[in-house]
Amino acid sequence: MNQTSNVKKVDMLPLSNDYVFKRIFGKGGNEKILKSLLEAILKINIQKIEVKNPEIPKETIDEKLSILDIKAEINENTIIDIEMQVGNTAAVDRRLVVYNAKLIAGDIKISQEYRDAKDTIVICIVNDSIIKRNSYLNLAMLKYEETEEIRYVDMGYKSEDKYLTKMVKYYIIELSKFRKKKPRVADLLEKWLYVIGGDQKMIEECKKENGEMKEAIEQLEQMSTDEYERELYEIRERSRLTYNTEMNEAKRKGLAAGKAEGKAEGKAEGKAEEKKEIAKKMKEKGLDIELIQELTNLTKDEINSL
Repeated sequence: MNQTSNVKKVDMLPLSNDYVFKRIFGKGGNEKILKSLLEAILKINIQKIEVKNPEIPKETIDEKLSILDIKAEINENTIIDIEMQVGNTAAVDRRLVVYNAKLIAGDIKISQEYRDAKDTIVICIVNDSIIKRNSYLNLAMLKYEETEEIRYVDMGYKSEDKYLTKMVKYYIIELSKFRKKKPRVADLLEKWLYVIGGDQKMIEECKKENGEMKEAIEQLEQMSTDEYERELYEIRERSRLTYNTEMNEAKRKGLAAGKAEGKAEGKAEGKAEEKKEIAKKMKEKGLDIELIQELTNLTKDEINSL
């Protein structure tokens, strides 16, 4: 009798879920696993890595708008924020800028000079396709625009500066584009993306290898058979689905109110009330006022009055 037929197949939890992602890549003791992923994305050699927020407070798991990101410092000169973005990708460009600004502000001390500010990198992995670019991996930096002809001054520079600074970087990885390309595993990053995306064939192939990827898959299998971990994963999924349902219901109510009145101003009022209701819930959950502003476009006074 074939012994392999008795082996029960593990129903793997998805690494594309933000809770599962953080448990594998952000857990204390798993620095080597995170290091492998970051080296694959950033194409650099990481000598030292320290995860700044390995804990996941249980009370945040069922909070619909809580962010389960991973903050780490690499090589003692760069701060990283990496997030598996599960659902809402609205205004993702503004959100990434806010995240990066908070990294800088949270690191530099009053007694330090601006030159002491460390490099910051925000990495966002999303399931969707959100950027109008023909690449599943996009790097953005603060770049100068081309000089207008009427502003040109001949200063004798043979080559001009192209960037305001390279200390601030944004990486956006879109799994839907990666799946569409169906690459032949050109490098370590593509192996990781297959595993994160839940490709079972590639997961089985990577299990045969030694190193951090095999360890990550084995931990994921162990986590997937743990009833307590599955319960926390399901709580996280339910909270996300509840949030999406509430948002969609609010939109439907706003549209229905607008149609009933039959006037453009009625629609505007419905949307305004919807925004205020959403902002109120965000405020009750303790979200930062600036983040609520970014997501709702309400003013500080409007938010504070709720």
